[in-house]
This record gives sequence, C-alpha cells and structure tokens, in this order.
Amino acid sequence: MYLPTSTFKTRKFPVKNVDVSAILAEVLRRVKPTEEEQKKVQEAGKELKKRLEQLGGSFSRVVLAGSAARNTNLRGSSDLDVFLIYPRTISREEMEKEALSLGKKLLSNPETRYAEHPYVHGTFMGVPVDLVPAYEMKPGERIKSATDRTPLHQEYVSSRCRGKLCDEVRILKAFLKGIGVYGAEIRVQGFSGYLAELLIIHYGSFLNLVRDAADWKPPVFVPTTSPAVRFKDPLIVPDPVDPYRNVAAPVSLDSLATFVAACQEFLRRPSLKFFFPEDAILSYEDVRDTLAHRNIIFVLFPYPRDTSPDIFWGQLRHMLKKVVRGMERFGYTVLCADVWTDEKMLSALALELEKGPLGTYEKHEGPPVFNRTHSERFVDTHRDAAFGPWIEHGRWYVLRPRSALSPVVGLYRVLETYREQSAKEPLKSCLKSMEILSGRAVLEHYTNKGLARWVSMFILRKPRWL
Repeated sequence: MYLPTSTFKTRKFPVKNVDVSAILAEVLRRVKPTEEEQKKVQEAGKELKKRLEQLGGSFSRVVLAGSAARNTNLRGSSDLDVFLIYPRTISREEMEKEALSLGKKLLSNPETRYAEHPYVHGTFMGVPVDLVPAYEMKPGERIKSATDRTPLHQEYVSSRCRGKLCDEVRILKAFLKGIGVYGAEIRVQGFSGYLAELLIIHYGSFLNLVRDAADWKPPVFVPTTSPAVRFKDPLIVPDPVDPYRNVAAPVSLDSLATFVAACQEFLRRPSLKFFFPEDAILSYEDVRDTLAHRNIIFVLFPYPRDTSPDIFWGQLRHMLKKVVRGMERFGYTVLCADVWTDEKMLSALALELEKGPLGTYEKHEGPPVFNRTHSERFVDTHRDAAFGPWIEHGRWYVLRPRSALSPVVGLYRVLETYREQSAKEPLKSCLKSMEILSGRAVLEHYTNKGLARWVSMFILRKPRWL
C-alpha cells in the first residue's frame, strides 16, 4: 500500500541572519531567461509551426512542447521540442519517414538522432529544435511509443503551472542542477524537467518541497494521481496522463538520497552554493601529492563516434560492476569506483583499492569433505601443492599462487576478460585502445579540463554543496 508524503512542514531556518527569500530571488534572477531570449524562442516556435502546417502531411496537428513552451526553461537552455502528431492508423515507418523529411527541409544543419523514433535535431531562426514524430494519445490510453505522452504532458503542465509556479520550477531545476541530480539520462539517473514540474505543481513552491523532502524515506510516494500498477522504485510519482508509468523511475537511490541530504542541509545552512557550486578542479600539485598516498588506478579509452550517450553510459555502468567484482575475486578491496566520458572523445574508469600488491599466495576454498566425488577430485588436483590441501570447518582448502600480484596486472586481466567475454560494441572496440595508468601517471592527461574535473571529484568525494 502506498503511503502519501507527510503534510507540508512549517520548519523554520535555524541559521540566523539568512534571508532565504533573497537567496531564492537571486537564483531566479540568474536562471530566468531574459525577455529577449523568451521572445526569440516563442517567435521561432510560432513560425516553425506555421511552416509545417503549410507544407502539410499525414500528421493531424503540430504541438510545441518542452520547457520553453511551458515557460519553465532555464536561461541558456531555450530549446524547442516540436511534435508532429499522427493518427494511430499510420504505420511507424511512414510516420518516421515523413517527419525526417520535413525536419531536413525546414531546419538548418539537420542531424538525424535516435531515441525510440529517429528524429531531426537542428536550428530554426537561431533556436535549437528537436522535431519528433508521435502518435495521437488520449489520457489513460496505452501508448504506441514513448513519445506519445509528451503532448499530453504539455497540456497537463501548461494548464496547471503558470505565473509564479513557473519560477518555482526554475528554482527547483537550478537546485537539482547544482547538486548534480538534474536529468533522467543514464549518466545522471536523476530528476527530469517534467518530474520537477509535477513536484512543484503538487507542493506549490520550492520551499514546501524542500521542507517535506528533508524527511523523505524510500519508498516515497507523491500522489499526483492513482497508479494503475505497483511500482518498486525509491521515488514514485505516477504520471497523471499515464498511470502505468512512474515519472520518477529513472531516479536512482543515490540520486534520491543526494536530493534529500541537500534539502536537509539547505534548511540548516541556506546558501547560493546549492544552486551555483564552485568548480572543483584541484591543482596539478594537489593531485600529484594526494595520489602519492592513495592507491588509485585509472583506465583511459576513446569515446566511440556516432554513439548515443545513453547507450554508452549503460555499457560503462555494466562494465564498472563487472570490474569491481573481478578485482574482488583477485583479493583486492575496492574502496570506490566510477566511470566517466565527455561523450565526445575520451572515456575513463577509476578504482581506488585499499592496498597495493598482495601476498604471493591466496587461500582457495574447496568442496566439503562429505561430498565424496568433489572431495576426491579436489585432492587429486592439489595433491602436489606446495602448501596444503588441509581441512578447515569440514571443507578442503589449499594455498595456491596468486594469479595477479599487482593491482595493475589484475585490472588488465579483468578488463581483457570482460572485453572478450561480455563487452558489446562499441565498448568492446574502445577497450582495445585502453591505457592503464597507476596513480600520478594520469597527470599526463590533466590538461583535459573535463577529465581533470572528474579526477578531482573522484579524489575529493565530497559533494560541492558541502
């Protein structure tokens, strides 16, 4: 049974002489688009819609969607999402072919991209545009494709989120962005823009949400509508236009915990740093001195061209789990591990281990003595071992030479095994060019600002808002 979140708190801010309203006003001043920016995107949207309707096609209508159309966009992020809505009787092939053709005719620098449908990304009157096909859908109706819900999202949010609420959404988005959990893509596993809008519609303000979220304990249920199925995610926000979908499904447990912790800290020490954290790049000298005392190994390899970031991030996270397990099987204790890519040229993996080289031998567990078949096979295999076999707690054990004395050798073997047996393209090919760097050797690449920022965050571990 889902339990609704607690009633909104009236908790006061414990820090004296802190004007929270002034902080939020300054945040809004920085993130709200200028009138000129907003006018430019609105005019581009109207003109593009007019041109599409003039050209015509099998689509039944054109819908301007996304945060810019809903007036919840952040400054500098005023992109247009334009949806061509097709009758459900049209074949997917015909729909996609026509939408791609129209996009390439009307948009400058058109580029075909892929989600569930191929769509066209380009610019129109200087405004970035995604032109996306979708099927007509009524509230509560089952989707034919994932994009079908978006026009309904547009109608739902636009009818409920106006005036001051739009600014509250912007403040929430800036907060989520500042603490590193804004975005539903696999790289972030955080809060989408639509989820932020639903939370503000439900709570009425950023502060109401923060005060309530500070006491959240998963599973958290925000009753936007009655769900049609039971969800098992840490945060549950049923989609008002499709009760079979949890809008918060992409939010990982760590992203939810980060949001709750940041809300707790903001109530205790409100500050602009939650919205605009300082860049966390350590100096070359600080990294050099730190890595001299910590056992960190880095692996660098290329980012594959013409590959969806979501696909590659999924492969990176799968590899990370396998690598950690492989190193633990070799006898190493992994303190922390992470992956990164700039989604353009470079990708990386990092592991911090509890200690360096291990002993020459490892203790290998055999079968119970009472399993005669396996017991006799184990004894025959290890009869001539230098140390053992012996019986302990009813099982056979033996000391055998460790196969990876060096953590670098161990990591190389784990990655090679993963590449040969488990990795899929394009990661499989990328790992052929991997470079394993022990500790300070990574400083050879420290001129790459994106890599330097990630290395710094991996070393520091502390959230920037702390």
